[in-house]
Amino acid sequence: NGAAENTIATYKRGLHRFLGWLAERGITQPNSADIAAYRDDLKTKYSAKTVNLSLSAVRAFYRYLLENGAIGYSPANQVRGIRGGKREHKRSDLSAGEVLDVLATCDDTPQGIRDRAIITLMAYCGLRTVEIQRANLDNLKINGRMVLWVQGKGHREADAFVVIPRDQEIVIRRWLAERKKLGDDPALFVSLSRNAYGGRLTTRAISSIVKSHYHAAGIYDDTKTTHSLRHSAITSAIRHGATPMQVQAMARH
Repeated sequence: NGAAENTIATYKRGLHRFLGWLAERGITQPNSADIAAYRDDLKTKYSAKTVNLSLSAVRAFYRYLLENGAIGYSPANQVRGIRGGKREHKRSDLSAGEVLDVLATCDDTPQGIRDRAIITLMAYCGLRTVEIQRANLDNLKINGRMVLWVQGKGHREADAFVVIPRDQEIVIRRWLAERKKLGDDPALFVSLSRNAYGGRLTTRAISSIVKSHYHAAGIYDDTKTTHSLRHSAITSAIRHGATPMQVQAMARH
């Protein structure tokens, strides 16, 4: 399933990182001290979550070798992970390049077309996760320009709108072409998983979708959350000369 595939991909990246670290230092038979040094080096560059995931990949690699008789003991067993400690509740924007990298991980399958549309609305229109989740097909209006009426947090109905940039309209149109094949649920974005096929996505599912594309793009910074896409949209508008009133309208504050 998707979760298992993501785990495998994460472990592959972690193992590749470890092997690269060893190669840079000319280490061919690492011991526990080497693996501890690797962990400590990671601590200076990555979040606690990424460090511990990388160590899990290393442990799994040595466990595989041990189970298959290639080694007599695992030097990774004695190396403990690290605690995350208390972190400030802080989100970082994604750079323009990172947004493009994330979008590039969306393929041309129905799932990829859907995910690209979701990320586009968040990254270029500043939609919140809950606004994506609540959006209905009939909230999307096309009359010269493509406009999405939005039901924000604390609201019972769509009472604000965002204008979708011209360059991004094709992304939404591609999803609409796929969406027509997926049942009569009113939701703009629906699940393509076996258990919930054709039903409205949950906010948890949307967050998971976005994070999976972050990881596929190599973004593991804990301060870069799903909500960071909204921050990126607002920051980009400011950098491109939008007035405070225009930014306020875009953010629906």
